[in-house]
Amino acid sequence: MTDECIASDVFDRLRKATAKNPAELGELCRDYLTEARRTLTSLRTAMLHGQADQLSYQAHYLKGSSLILGATAVTRYCAALEEMGRKHDFEGTEQLLEQVASALDSVEAEMTRKLGDVAPPAEGSAA
Repeated sequence: MTDECIASDVFDRLRKATAKNPAELGELCRDYLTEARRTLTSLRTAMLHGQADQLSYQAHYLKGSSLILGATAVTRYCAALEEMGRKHDFEGTEQLLEQVASALDSVEAEMTRKLGDVAPPAEGSAA
């Protein structure tokens, strides 16, 4: 990616807001990544079943949470997916979903670089 995957100004504001309890930011990031991966699965399901309304809804949801954390590319891709759902246009959706997945990987790597291990626990783990 040519631009930053997490807007530093947004992340810095979150870091300041959680300064009294630094673990809170790590928890927020873990929760975001876990939910973002679940939402990505829902987006793929909506695409496969031709559920335009669900595609738009799920993309809007992920766009909002990504915006709050400053995940710029994820936000941008989800805005495009949301619009595709509104228009019932699935052409290029699969490629865009792959871009979302790649952007989420970059966000996770950046969060890990900034905070330490923030990867969500594996599905079905006891964590």
